[in-house]
Amino acid sequence: MRPGSPPHRRLPKAGPRHMTRLRARNVRIRTTGIERQPGYVRIRAFAVIATLSVCLTTAACGGSSGGTSNSPSTTSSARPTVTAPASPIDGAAVVRAAVTTAQARYYRAYRAAAASPRDQALVNALLAVYVDGSVPARNEQGDISYLASHGYVVRPSANDYYIIENITVDALPPAGRATATVCGYDTGVIIDGVNHAPDGQDIIVNNTPSSGRTHVVWAQQADGTWKIDGGDLVSSWEGENRCPARPAGS
Repeated sequence: MRPGSPPHRRLPKAGPRHMTRLRARNVRIRTTGIERQPGYVRIRAFAVIATLSVCLTTAACGGSSGGTSNSPSTTSSARPTVTAPASPIDGAAVVRAAVTTAQARYYRAYRAAAASPRDQALVNALLAVYVDGSVPARNEQGDISYLASHGYVVRPSANDYYIIENITVDALPPAGRATATVCGYDTGVIIDGVNHAPDGQDIIVNNTPSSGRTHVVWAQQADGTWKIDGGDLVSSWEGENRCPARPAGS
């Protein structure tokens, strides 16, 4: 994403075609919704949602094993209770976990809105992931509006994925701020959601795979949520995947 007003959008030629190259506002929307560079439009979603799980044993939670002792009860002299000092909270780890969750939330919201760009409720849910009035928010709104106005929809692919390569913590809560380095591979297809080719097949607007790496700036809000406040496209590759390999099982 380059700060400032979006460049002029050039529209594709009118009429149904099987393969229509969409020259537009020089936009790339992928994992973050803020990737922009000269070239053909790529408005897609990446397909991996990061999940975190924590397994707590009953011992760790201070619970009992559930068994019943057959030993006779005994009485011991009272001893003062010693409370171990609480472990310090790793603020940076908290921020990284929050940003990872927020990135997945963005993915879900974008995928839903791009597949139905005329559904205002889905569009509002997507825009809620951005800081109000920010450049990325305005760009995202313009991109989704462009899809809706031309009847285009995004058909995601199961082969899409993204990887958060690094999260740099710039400030700790309650006014947290962090920059995530995200690389994603995009194989989804933009189609004409209104018209069809003479033979009844889909009109493909763009189906060229690509990959890209982006810095995404996340800012913690007063209510504790994390939203996109900025970003920068580091590099992108048309027609190939230069991201790290997809995690096994994802």
